[in-house]
Amino acid sequence: MDGTSTYNDLDARLERLIRQPHEDISAYLSTVEINVEIADTKAMAHCHMLAFDGNDRPRAAELAAYLGNIIIDYAIPRTKIQEAQQRDLQENTTRHVSELKKKAKALFTDIEKTGEGGELLLYLLAQSVLRMPQILCKMSLKTSGKMHIHGTDGLHIKYDKSINKLALYWGESKLYSDIGQAMTACLDSIKPYLEDSSKTANDRDLQLFRDNLDLIDTDLEAELLNYLDPDHPNFNKMQFRGVCLIGFDDDRYPSLPNQKIQSVLEDEIRTSITDWSAKLKTRLTSRSPLETFILDIFLVPLPSVQSFRDVFLEEVKNA
Repeated sequence: MDGTSTYNDLDARLERLIRQPHEDISAYLSTVEINVEIADTKAMAHCHMLAFDGNDRPRAAELAAYLGNIIIDYAIPRTKIQEAQQRDLQENTTRHVSELKKKAKALFTDIEKTGEGGELLLYLLAQSVLRMPQILCKMSLKTSGKMHIHGTDGLHIKYDKSINKLALYWGESKLYSDIGQAMTACLDSIKPYLEDSSKTANDRDLQLFRDNLDLIDTDLEAELLNYLDPDHPNFNKMQFRGVCLIGFDDDRYPSLPNQKIQSVLEDEIRTSITDWSAKLKTRLTSRSPLETFILDIFLVPLPSVQSFRDVFLEEVKNA
């Protein structure tokens, strides 16, 4: 490819990289509000809450189980998955894909305060809601489940036809019991990746992207690498953006079955979005130039962040 694809061609090839359809997550997450503009910034907030089952119980454990079932997609490079699937087909078995699940499971930490469940949830929402495929997950670069990978939680991508630019989204996820602490930690973490493209952390992760691009499409890989090459004209058509997940405790969830219906809680949470948006505005504008960047921020209230972590760790261990 010569790096001059039309929007429709490039957009269609990026679309094919998306793995989880939107209807999958609607069983576990309910949309409260999307595309809420944060005043005096270029950020948008999207609020999702846990869906309830037939007895009005929030489906936190089921969501954790679902996330545990997509760890191969999240943590294993596409070529490795394709190779395993092809070998299974040739040998009429499922052994090779099963081995990948063991490898993926071993990459997740067993640290009690791990945020990897939030990282997986961000991966899921970015793809299914915003239609942005992940093009780098640093989980596959880990050598042990005992370690954390420093830097961004992931890289997502899409082509923005309105400005004819490739948008590269740095991902950050934070799970805290307190929403304010979660917002602060998340925005502090993402700021270095957006404010100065010459920053060491930014450059290090971009180099990881260049060295580990794995899309099972050599033409697409070559074209995307042009956007990452400072000596190529397409470098000037790449725009840095951010996608964030902020998970926090919300005590309005029912503690017993058949106590509160989902629509009532949705209405209660909706009344808080104005306040949450104001908190985001304050933190964004006090961290200039974050307010000038396009950010998609997922707000996900949970009955208990720590319980969600615990259940997720158990699901991965038993996956």
